[in-house]
Amino acid sequence: MPLTTQPSKLFATRLKAARGDAGLSQAQLAKRLNVSQAAVSSWESGTREPGLDDLYAIASELNIEVYDLLPRRAGLPVRAALRAVADKLEMASLGIALEEFVDHAESEVRPKRVVWATFDEPVEAAEELINSLNLKKPPIDVEEVARKCGIPVILWKFDNDLSGLVAETTGGPVIGVNEGHAPVRRRFTIGHELGHLLLNHLDTFHIDLGSTTEFGNPPGYNWRHERAANEFSAALIMPRKMVELAFQKTPSGSALAEEFDVSEMAMGFRLRNLGLK
Repeated sequence: MPLTTQPSKLFATRLKAARGDAGLSQAQLAKRLNVSQAAVSSWESGTREPGLDDLYAIASELNIEVYDLLPRRAGLPVRAALRAVADKLEMASLGIALEEFVDHAESEVRPKRVVWATFDEPVEAAEELINSLNLKKPPIDVEEVARKCGIPVILWKFDNDLSGLVAETTGGPVIGVNEGHAPVRRRFTIGHELGHLLLNHLDTFHIDLGSTTEFGNPPGYNWRHERAANEFSAALIMPRKMVELAFQKTPSGSALAEEFDVSEMAMGFRLRNLGLK
């Protein structure tokens, strides 16, 4: 049984692109799936959609997630959703910045995804990325990790109260980071937003307001999600094994913070959480 009664042109486009990225012809993919080449051709032309079993088989053969092939969930368009949040928080300038950000993000070239986290727990997900990308020493290039996950990172002029966001645009998810914040803070924000995405915390978007904001938390705020995203970011930027090894050489918090390109406060928290202080 097909996924829908009306084949999706977006699905057809994504399938064709994913097959090309995998270096397979229609005939080769058809052989792997044990279907006819005509079936693959009809999927890519948008005249038919595969059944659910075929969909999972396609994703497996192309080494991608089913999520990468499906149209995004219907719902409030991202611009309207973000504008509604800014209106609720009575932050007009933020609403304008968010809309301009989405306009820019939808024209951004998408990096090719080569890795993805499959674990639902933050520490396990971060360690999976580190191992998959064979990252051996600090500092971790967290922006490059996001790009390896197929997620572009965009520095943007937001109100100081907004540290970052991750949003589903027509081209896929994108991370935005406040360009006015310190580099070490931006690095943690990228990891934090990537955590929200990989841990499935968002539908259309997720925004993070600074702790000093006078406007309160945005609608849909979930403290468990915030804690998990923080745990993910810390585990990605300051991996346990790397920190433990570096700590053996020097227990100086300031020296370790410089080595891992994080704030001394972040490193202090990490050392305590790892039982090293």
